Amino acid sequence: MTLLSMLKQGESATILRYQTLPPHAHHLQSLGLVPGTVVSVLRVAPMGDPVHLKLRDYDLCLRRDDLACISVAPISL
Repeated sequence: MTLLSMLKQGESATILRYQTLPPHAHHLQSLGLVPGTVVSVLRVAPMGDPVHLKLRDYDLCLRRDDLACISVAPISL
Protein backbone atom coordinates (compact mmCIF):
# COMPACT_ATOMS: atom_id res chain seq x y z
CA MET A 1 0.00 0.00 0.00
CA THR A 2 1.28 3.44 -0.94
CA LEU A 3 0.40 6.63 0.90
CA LEU A 4 0.20 10.02 -0.77
CA SER A 5 2.88 11.28 1.62
CA MET A 6 5.34 8.72 0.15
CA LEU A 7 5.26 10.12 -3.39
CA LYS A 8 8.25 12.07 -4.62
CA GLN A 9 8.38 15.20 -6.73
CA GLY A 10 7.16 14.51 -10.27
CA GLU A 11 5.19 11.36 -9.36
CA SER A 12 1.45 10.93 -9.87
CA ALA A 13 -1.15 8.64 -8.33
CA THR A 14 -4.87 7.98 -8.13
CA ILE A 15 -6.55 8.39 -4.75
CA LEU A 16 -8.06 5.12 -3.48
CA ARG A 17 -9.34 5.67 0.06
CA TYR A 18 -8.80 7.42 3.39
CA GLN A 19 -7.30 5.95 6.55
CA THR A 20 -8.69 8.47 8.98
CA LEU A 21 -11.81 9.31 10.96
CA PRO A 22 -14.85 10.78 9.15
CA PRO A 23 -14.40 14.45 10.21
CA HIS A 24 -10.90 14.54 8.76
CA ALA A 25 -11.98 12.58 5.67
CA HIS A 26 -14.79 15.09 5.05
CA HIS A 27 -12.29 17.93 5.26
CA LEU A 28 -10.04 16.24 2.67
CA GLN A 29 -13.05 15.65 0.41
CA SER A 30 -14.00 19.32 0.64
CA LEU A 31 -10.52 20.16 -0.66
CA GLY A 32 -11.15 17.95 -3.71
CA LEU A 33 -9.14 14.92 -2.59
CA VAL A 34 -11.81 12.35 -3.44
CA PRO A 35 -11.28 8.71 -4.45
CA GLY A 36 -10.59 8.38 -8.17
CA THR A 37 -8.87 11.76 -8.47
CA VAL A 38 -5.42 11.85 -10.08
CA VAL A 39 -2.89 13.82 -8.01
CA SER A 40 0.61 14.93 -9.03
CA VAL A 41 3.37 16.08 -6.69
CA LEU A 42 4.76 19.29 -8.15
CA ARG A 43 7.17 20.38 -5.43
CA VAL A 44 8.28 19.50 -1.94
CA ALA A 45 9.55 22.16 0.48
CA PRO A 46 13.26 21.92 1.39
CA MET A 47 12.51 20.48 4.83
CA GLY A 48 9.89 18.11 3.36
CA ASP A 49 6.79 19.98 4.48
CA PRO A 50 4.46 21.21 2.93
CA VAL A 51 3.91 19.37 -0.35
CA HIS A 52 2.63 21.20 -3.44
CA LEU A 53 0.04 19.08 -5.30
CA LYS A 54 -1.74 19.46 -8.63
CA LEU A 55 -5.20 17.95 -8.95
CA ARG A 56 -7.99 18.66 -11.40
CA ASP A 57 -7.51 22.30 -12.42
CA TYR A 58 -5.90 23.72 -9.29
CA ASP A 59 -2.89 23.54 -6.99
CA LEU A 60 -2.99 22.61 -3.31
CA CYS A 61 -0.35 22.67 -0.56
CA LEU A 62 -0.78 20.29 2.37
CA ARG A 63 1.28 18.98 5.26
CA ARG A 64 2.69 15.46 5.06
CA ASP A 65 0.63 14.53 8.14
CA ASP A 66 -2.54 15.18 6.13
CA LEU A 67 -1.24 13.22 3.14
CA ALA A 68 -0.23 10.23 5.29
CA CYS A 69 -3.86 9.16 5.69
CA ILE A 70 -4.62 8.92 1.97
CA SER A 71 -4.00 5.61 0.16
CA VAL A 72 -3.09 5.91 -3.51
CA ALA A 73 -2.26 3.79 -6.54
CA PRO A 74 0.88 5.15 -8.24
CA ILE A 75 0.66 5.86 -11.95
CA SER A 76 3.68 4.66 -13.90
CA LEU A 77 4.41 6.45 -17.16
